[in-house]
Amino acid sequence: MKILNQPIKVMAIFDTAGKIEPVKFRLDDKVVFVEKVIKTYEEKTVGNKRLVFICQHNSCDIYEIKYELDSKLWYLFKK
Repeated sequence: MKILNQPIKVMAIFDTAGKIEPVKFRLDDKVVFVEKVIKTYEEKTVGNKRLVFICQHNSCDIYEIKYELDSKLWYLFKK
């Protein structure tokens, strides 16, 4: 996997219970649909809380996207 750490636009579902589920995101003028969220966990780096989502696309492509809770920004971390 290649580390990118670039900001992206994400469409996600925010549940009333506080659960966040990414649906799709835009990467270089193409839309990547999230077929399955394999793993979700929370990390804290230098005081910044982030939710990390390991996502699967086309049954073989794995993406790691992160949601920063304080700034409310999404990042594509690994491709």
